[in-house]
Amino acid sequence: MIFIMQKPLKNKKFSALTKFIFAGLGLLVIIAVWWILADTKFKSNGIIPAPPLILQIIIQEIQKPIFSKAVNATISRSIYSFIIAFLSSTLLAIISSRVKSVHAFLRPFMTVFRAMPTMALIIILLMIVGSKTLPVVIAFLIVFPLSYENMHEAICGIDNRLLQMARVFKVSHVRQLFTIHLPSVLPYMFACIVSGFGLNLKVVIAAEIMGLPTISIGYLILTTKQEFDFSTSFAWLVIAVVLSYICEFLLRMLGRLLMPWKYPDQKNIKRFFASIYRFFKEKLLGDAK
Repeated sequence: MIFIMQKPLKNKKFSALTKFIFAGLGLLVIIAVWWILADTKFKSNGIIPAPPLILQIIIQEIQKPIFSKAVNATISRSIYSFIIAFLSSTLLAIISSRVKSVHAFLRPFMTVFRAMPTMALIIILLMIVGSKTLPVVIAFLIVFPLSYENMHEAICGIDNRLLQMARVFKVSHVRQLFTIHLPSVLPYMFACIVSGFGLNLKVVIAAEIMGLPTISIGYLILTTKQEFDFSTSFAWLVIAVVLSYICEFLLRMLGRLLMPWKYPDQKNIKRFFASIYRFFKEKLLGDAK
């Protein structure tokens, strides 16, 4: 019996190590392909600079005052638009899971939003809402239908046998929420949040490039491209990818923190968020002084 209990633990550790190794190999392959393209086909025109040059430019851009302004502006728009899209889609998903006619009514709207080309939608909305609010509106329209469909499927996928058992034993609605509904929905909800926020950030940057708002990542990508500074433009693309990965990683860690029944390593996760809190606290106090 002891052997049976210990075996899954070893497999779990081996699986985590395997995922880390293969993720590192995948990253090395991406860098290798990037380096080969930079040194061969695109070396003459400089469209794809080599990784060492991009790393040098990124370090230089981070030291500029405009870096924090651009990153804060883009991330703020992404968070703002994603929160609105996710909360509204979740509310509608809850309603439509109980009232089937609402889901049938909303289905054509979701189909239209998913099928509409993003760039065409950006051009149309640019003339309607203006450049300042364009990134928020376009991100909402792109993320909203995807979040709605995922949350609707997650809510409808709750095991009816558990709900029937709770009604037989007269379990209160509040207890059903925390013992049945949330444990069933949270894994799908955070998977939706992680994938949706990455898409949201990409759409916001695309809208910033087309809409020309104030200082932002998309604005800097476009201006450096117009100045034929392809290396700096490519460096900002890499910065956008890294920021998206960092945000997705933090969201995954937050999901692990809110699902202790699925991820038992709560001490390490809490220690991780505590270190982040201390870092930003010291940084803010240092800036204030």
